[in-house]
Amino acid sequence: MKLQSLFNNRTENLGVKISLVDLKKLLDDGNKKFHFKWLSENSFVISLNFSFGTNLVFDTNYPNTKSDIIFYGNLAKLEDSKTEIKLKTKKKSFLLVLMIVLPVMLLILQSFLKIEFPVFLVALFLFPILIIGLLNFIKSEENRLLRVFIEFLNNRLNSYS
Repeated sequence: MKLQSLFNNRTENLGVKISLVDLKKLLDDGNKKFHFKWLSENSFVISLNFSFGTNLVFDTNYPNTKSDIIFYGNLAKLEDSKTEIKLKTKKKSFLLVLMIVLPVMLLILQSFLKIEFPVFLVALFLFPILIIGLLNFIKSEENRLLRVFIEFLNNRLNSYS
């Protein structure tokens, strides 16, 4: 897995053999294990009901969501009563900035406080490792949200047929 892929937004394309109007009805129907909110006629946002990035824990304030793990979706009508669902995450550039800024701040702090060299090296390499670990955790939470959404969609499509 490339490091850059952890920071970039993720795009998933799903195709379903159902009309756009019927798909919208299916998405509005039923109990979901995720949060769902329409943003416009053919766009929506889904988020986990709970993750470690929820509003309650870290006070994230993304509109129309319950957590920091988000997919923005767009529906597009295709031929023969088919619909395409495009899901896209947000970019994680803030963590990339932290990965660069924290070690630089540590270098500056080390020059003023004269921290011993071995302690300084451990701390210097700890920040990127922690951020990469956090990015892997976020990716696993995105995978969980995508899996729950696909399971919901498959269950609704099977009951629709």
